Amino acid sequence: MAPGSDDLFITGDPHQRIYDSKVSLGSLGISVAGRTHRLRINYRSTEEILGWSTGILSPVSVDDLGGEGSDSLAGYRSLLHGRRPHVDGYGTEQAEVAALVERVEGWIGQGIRPSEIGVCARFNVLLDKAYDKLTAAGIPVVRVRDSPGPGADGVRLATMHAMKGLEFRCVTVLGVTASAVPFAREVTPASVDALQRDSDLLRERCLLFVACTRAREALAVTWSGSASSFVP
Repeated sequence: MAPGSDDLFITGDPHQRIYDSKVSLGSLGISVAGRTHRLRINYRSTEEILGWSTGILSPVSVDDLGGEGSDSLAGYRSLLHGRRPHVDGYGTEQAEVAALVERVEGWIGQGIRPSEIGVCARFNVLLDKAYDKLTAAGIPVVRVRDSPGPGADGVRLATMHAMKGLEFRCVTVLGVTASAVPFAREVTPASVDALQRDSDLLRERCLLFVACTRAREALAVTWSGSASSFVP
C-alpha cells in the first residue's frame, strides 16, 4: 500500500525517556522531517512546577523523536499557576521522613484526598520508611506496585520509575541525594564509554524530571545529606 497523508498520528515526549530502549522514528523508516508540530502548552502542572522541573534538563540536549535533531523545552508554558516547589535538604533521613509526614498532613488538612497525593523515591528502602511513618501517623497509604484501584483510599507510594504515566495533585520526591540521583551503578564510567556515560546521565536526569512533573498543584523535592547535582 502506498503511503498516505494521514497514515499515522504519533505523539511523544523525548524528555521522558527513562529506559535504555531508545528508538527514533527515523530508524524505523518513519520520516517526520517537516511534518512535526510541538505542543508547547502544559495542561497538567502549574507554570511554577514546570519552570522548576525544566531546570533539571536545561544543561543538556535531548534528541528529538525523529532522530534528526534535538528537542528543547524552551517556550513550553502552562496555563495554570500556583506555589513554587518546596526544595529542601535535611541533616538526616529520619528528619526528612518526619517532614514528609507533616507535609502530607498539611495537604490533607487543606482538603486534598490522600489518593491525590503521590510520594516517590529512587529506592523502595526509603519508601518503606515513609510507609511506616505515614501509617504510624494514621495516614492511609497504598503502594502503586499493588495496583490499587482509583477508589482505593491512601497516599500513593511509588519508585521514580513507577511514577511514569501517573499524575497527582501533590507530589513529594524523597531522597534526591548525590548518591541516588544519578545512581552510580546505572552510569557507565567515562573510561569505558564516554558517549554511553552521557546517555546514562541524561536518562538519570529524565527520571528525576518525570518524577517531578507528575505533580499538578504542589511539588516538594527533598534529600538528606548532599543534594543531587541535578537539582536546579
